[in-house]
Amino acid sequence: MTNEQATYRRVLRRETHSPRTAPAVAVAAVGAVVLLAGLAGGVWWLVDPAFRASAARWFDGASALAAQPAAAIAVGAVLVLLAVLLLALAVLPGRRSRRARIADRTALLVDDGVIADAVAAAVARRTGAERGRVSVTMGRRTVTVRIVPTSGVAVDPAAAESAVHDTLAEVGFSSATRVVVSTEGVVA
Repeated sequence: MTNEQATYRRVLRRETHSPRTAPAVAVAAVGAVVLLAGLAGGVWWLVDPAFRASAARWFDGASALAAQPAAAIAVGAVLVLLAVLLLALAVLPGRRSRRARIADRTALLVDDGVIADAVAAAVARRTGAERGRVSVTMGRRTVTVRIVPTSGVAVDPAAAESAVHDTLAEVGFSSATRVVVSTEGVVA
């Protein structure tokens, strides 16, 4: 792999995956608030005897609540769910709805909406359906085409499927195709 291709691969990966800054900033902000509150409470505990007495009463009530097994299980379950959520945000890849490929001297990054529009236009031309009655959904591995025909006008699903394959081949991306032709048409 050349240095240029390695650069393309790194840039395309950065553009097709979401950054993790928002969850990291949220966790850091909550952690900072909790630590500052603990620091303020500790200083207040040392300075004010009345606060010390009211905090002791509050801790007694909290410890009595924590002594109940149902409350401890509920708090533990919430903390485990929060930990699993944060771990998933850190580990799982956040994917954007974009497709990428590397050619000899270029890197191609295409939004799924652009590909879906091109596929819808090609299907409309090939089947004779109006463009507004063809909708395309791009998934990670499948392309779903929904066609609502004009009443009395037959639509060939095989022609629609070949239009999808041809359009995706022209762009250089492949995907499984699913064509759904509505059984009820619209009146023109």
